[in-house]
Amino acid sequence: MIWATWRMHRSIFIASIAAAIALAVWLAITGGMEEHAWTIFTSHHCSLNYPGSSAICMSSLSGADSFSTVNAALCGALPALLGLVLGVPLVAGEIQQRTNRLAWTQSITRTRWLLTKIGVGALFTAAIVGALAPLFWWWTDAAQRSSHIQPANFDISGFVGVAYALFAFMLGVALGALIRRAGWAFAACVPIFALVRIGIRLYIRPGLIPPTTVSVSANTPVGNSDWYLNAGFVPLGRSTPAPGQAWSSYNLVVENCQGAGYGTQKAAHSAIYCEKANHLHYVMQFQPPSHFWALQGAESALFLFLAGVLLGLTVLAVRRWRT
Repeated sequence: MIWATWRMHRSIFIASIAAAIALAVWLAITGGMEEHAWTIFTSHHCSLNYPGSSAICMSSLSGADSFSTVNAALCGALPALLGLVLGVPLVAGEIQQRTNRLAWTQSITRTRWLLTKIGVGALFTAAIVGALAPLFWWWTDAAQRSSHIQPANFDISGFVGVAYALFAFMLGVALGALIRRAGWAFAACVPIFALVRIGIRLYIRPGLIPPTTVSVSANTPVGNSDWYLNAGFVPLGRSTPAPGQAWSSYNLVVENCQGAGYGTQKAAHSAIYCEKANHLHYVMQFQPPSHFWALQGAESALFLFLAGVLLGLTVLAVRRWRT
């Protein structure tokens, strides 16, 4: 059954390997160029805040950024596209070609037929994305030069990409089994996958691991290595806004206290004075780089759980088919 699955889908498997190799070569070449550009940038003591201080600074920065946006999009899209391309036709393609009827007349059961096909496809998907993961990590270090905990780098670093790919794969298989038309199933998968990814990234990921919460001065500089989530004035004794209040709710109180020069040396009162006068303190919530692997594990587990739910729905749908 495993050999039959390979023979039936070998063209798309081979095409996926070729696409992955092409992307790997492209990232290696452009990543090396970007790393060299950053080396020039730093060797000339250029400022990240004022890159136009010299022609060398400007040209090196331009070279470092020339491919970053495109490559980041390619790295982020690969797990989704690979999973959908391999998953959608796995069952829907057999239904459209009616080859499933031949398989079911053999000694193998529907469930074993389905699980074998899914197992081969899932292992193949995970193997390709997992093999590219070290390259993605190297590229983010070479081109982005920012912490891996930052959302833009987090999605293409570590092992979470494998979970994204397996979720996309099972989403494709499930909708293919339900819709039974590969084209329509693929069209439905793209917005669903995007909504799930965006929703988890914006609303669930920040709280998957309890963030670090600290009380600091309002003038404390913000570092570049932490992923900052929330910041604002809150009542003394609290580390989060009171019920019904937002993080920005007390900003107006402090602004009115400081007077017309709010936020400058011309203000009537300092921020520290206004904090004490109104019984407030300034609180920051952030995910430090030390939480990176814990967040990777938590988000991967969430996507694998969703993939498992889709697997159950697919098995149930196939077992209930009448033909």
